[in-house]
Amino acid sequence: MPYLLLLVSALAGAYLAVQRVYSWNRLRHIPGPPWCGWSDIWMLRRAWSGSMYKDLGKLHQQYGSLVRVAPNYVICGDPAEVRRMWAVRSEWDRGLWFKGFQLDPPKDNLISMLDNELHASLRTKMAAGYAGKGIDGLHESIDAQIARFVTLIESKYLSTDTKLRAVDFARKVQYLTLDVISTIAFGRTFGFLEQDDDMFDHIKTTEDSLPLMQMIALVPWLLGLLQSRVFKMFMPSHKDVVGLGKVLSIAKEVVAERYGDNKITKNDMLGSFVAHGLSQQHAEAESAVQIAAGSDTTATSLRTGILSIATSPQVHATLLAEIDSAIAQGRISSPITDAEARALPYLQACIKETLRFWPPITGIVPRVCPREAKVCGVNVPAGTNVGWSAWAVLRDEGVFGKDAGVFWPGRWLMRVYEGAEEGEGEWEEKDKERLKRMERTVELVFGQGKWGCMGKGIAMIEINKVFVELFRRFDFAVLNPAQPIEYEFGYGLQMQKGIYMRISRRKDLDTSTRNSADVQVSE
Repeated sequence: MPYLLLLVSALAGAYLAVQRVYSWNRLRHIPGPPWCGWSDIWMLRRAWSGSMYKDLGKLHQQYGSLVRVAPNYVICGDPAEVRRMWAVRSEWDRGLWFKGFQLDPPKDNLISMLDNELHASLRTKMAAGYAGKGIDGLHESIDAQIARFVTLIESKYLSTDTKLRAVDFARKVQYLTLDVISTIAFGRTFGFLEQDDDMFDHIKTTEDSLPLMQMIALVPWLLGLLQSRVFKMFMPSHKDVVGLGKVLSIAKEVVAERYGDNKITKNDMLGSFVAHGLSQQHAEAESAVQIAAGSDTTATSLRTGILSIATSPQVHATLLAEIDSAIAQGRISSPITDAEARALPYLQACIKETLRFWPPITGIVPRVCPREAKVCGVNVPAGTNVGWSAWAVLRDEGVFGKDAGVFWPGRWLMRVYEGAEEGEGEWEEKDKERLKRMERTVELVFGQGKWGCMGKGIAMIEINKVFVELFRRFDFAVLNPAQPIEYEFGYGLQMQKGIYMRISRRKDLDTSTRNSADVQVSE
């Protein structure tokens, strides 16, 4: 018996060794850190620490546009190649990595679903809702929450020349995005702004759970383990009173009202999903995803955008001049409309630069091809996970110029004077072909093609409105210039905590402009 056990152990060891050698050999022609061909440790350590986003950027600087980071993972840093792999008619489909984002396993959602036909069917049923078609008061709902956010700042966190009221802007902004998305998704506002608190510890538990979700995504077999009876008890449940489980509970409760014999019918986003044939189970899953994904990503864009603009004097002055000029000329309402915001060129340049410099989604989102394919001119065997490096793609000097490593909205526009006095003139596009290439690259932040983010339109409406409504009223000053962000981490989603600011009312506004900016939105 001992000899049999020894033989089995030896055979198992030999099998694992052969398998490891085979795995190393199939991708040995792709450069990367030496041990990455033999082990997942490099990748998993960076994923757990939250540093993978930046570390992948460093690898591309060292090894080139295609880098091996694990036995079956390679990362692409070429913008054109990423767009090609993510295109609508591409052979490349989602890898098992996406299964790690089942919020209520084993139930799938738009993020975790791998089946092309099921995914396409689900998107079709949800398209009208995300497009805002037939939804009552979409823009008004967003305006109302922004007004509450303005009121919160003015009532509790407005500093003066003699009084400092420090505020963690990163946290308060997330209260806003949670209330916006819950109003849109559930037809019921959570009330984070009203309570001025992290209700049911949602933000804290989400941040705490992100490292584990990232690890599960990179090692998919862990998902099966966590769905077992032993570990299921540790996963979020609709019976929980805090965190993601509480969101699942609210989603289950609200969705249940829309189905059955005594169902409630409303012309909101959930109502659109129901009207277009979404099942009750899928409605629960998608409503929870809207909260978890929609609030974090939009909050990141808002907090980093406001921070970057406020700490760049020339950018700040130029944006304020554009906003003030538009107000004086009657081109901006109170509150501003999405169409009016989109007509402000420098505002749009600031938003695009924010998405480029601070992408809210930094996960490697790997694709897999069923046959051998070329990536960056290199043969990649079938079944290989090919992800992207958001850092390398969005700071590509060939696309964005030699200054791609700095925050500069001016790269999207240029000032043409044509004999006019300094400070006058029109904003017009730079080299149109280069601009188009830049825009296509930044759009990768939202995915592309059949797997593109459906919430992009709503997120952009919110971002457009918030930037203007805040900068038309307030000045922002960072309280710790040496460390403006106390804590930053990336676990597929880029998150920031501790952006402490001094917010004061703008002193350079004349009385009429200030009144037109305040009265209507703060009602």
